[in-house]
Amino acid sequence: MNQPFLAPTDSPPASFEPLAIDTMSDADLDTLDVGVVGLDETGTILRYNLYESRLARLDRAQVLGRKFFDEVAKCTRGAFEARFRALVEAGGVRAERFPFVFDFAFGAQEVEVEIVRPRGSALVYLLVTRTRATGVREDFPAELRAVQQRALAPGEVEEGVRRDDLDARVLQVPWSFLASLRTTCERLAPETWTLFCHEWGVQWGRRLAVDLETEAIERHAKGLRELSMRAAGNMLSTRLREQGWGRLVLDFRLAHEGLIIAELARSAVAESTRLALPAGSQADGGRSCHLLAGCLGAVLTHLGERRIGVVELDCSAMPRPGSMADARGCTFVGFSNGRRDRVDAAIARGARTADDLVEQLRGGRELG
Repeated sequence: MNQPFLAPTDSPPASFEPLAIDTMSDADLDTLDVGVVGLDETGTILRYNLYESRLARLDRAQVLGRKFFDEVAKCTRGAFEARFRALVEAGGVRAERFPFVFDFAFGAQEVEVEIVRPRGSALVYLLVTRTRATGVREDFPAELRAVQQRALAPGEVEEGVRRDDLDARVLQVPWSFLASLRTTCERLAPETWTLFCHEWGVQWGRRLAVDLETEAIERHAKGLRELSMRAAGNMLSTRLREQGWGRLVLDFRLAHEGLIIAELARSAVAESTRLALPAGSQADGGRSCHLLAGCLGAVLTHLGERRIGVVELDCSAMPRPGSMADARGCTFVGFSNGRRDRVDAAIARGARTADDLVEQLRGGRELG
């Protein structure tokens, strides 16, 4: 069955209500572009979301269980900590929002902080909204700066831990890892490949959007959505290229018609999948990059703050007769949810290029 657009989880996360934060799962917290730190009454960190982890450049695994004011963020001693203690002692649910500057060894961050304690909750939450990243404040005492990752986990290089230039943990995964995943799926449950990879891509894309939000704050002193769609798209393309997924080019020329075209050259998914498929396989019309389609859909949904679906039109994993396997890239199309049925129908009729799709959506002749 042709299933180019699958999971309802492409939708933007529900609006964020601070006093309902205790009901959100850790996975939900990781999709927020606001830092969340959950403390018990002693100031011990029990919850710590992805956004906070990225901007503080600290691994959640090393932060959980530590004292926030004494071990992790000594710069918060004083008035910040006093507000926390006052809320705890008074049994309040919400403290006044206030500005603050976090001082790190790599620079300072201007933020807005809100302290909340949902009714009946054992935790007090610090909600941290970044407004601007600046250079290191030389006049701030070095001993009071927030802790660095290497201080929390010394000697981790010898333990096989790799980090990027923002101290996020990374893995170096060979293409055979993706190929073995596809081979395993073909043997055990071939009908689940499309759905599984699309959903995996959506979840990855939501977290990638948070990564890009933190990068935008650090590099541009703006949130990702405050940048132009083209500038945000360039950040996404650079990130995927640096990670080895291929070279992504986003084309917004048809945005006025509700379409975004993406071309991915040398797709890591397509090239690894090609060798994992049985000879002559035409599973799902030959399209293999559902992981990347789901990821692109989630990031574009985050940027547009409305549901945007993405489907692969053409995949280099399954070359057309007379074409070289690597002679073309993979083509994706992003579309508003209202176009879903028409896009699905066009693909079912054989649309494999942006021109084919546009012609059908404009009411041109159907492809044979």
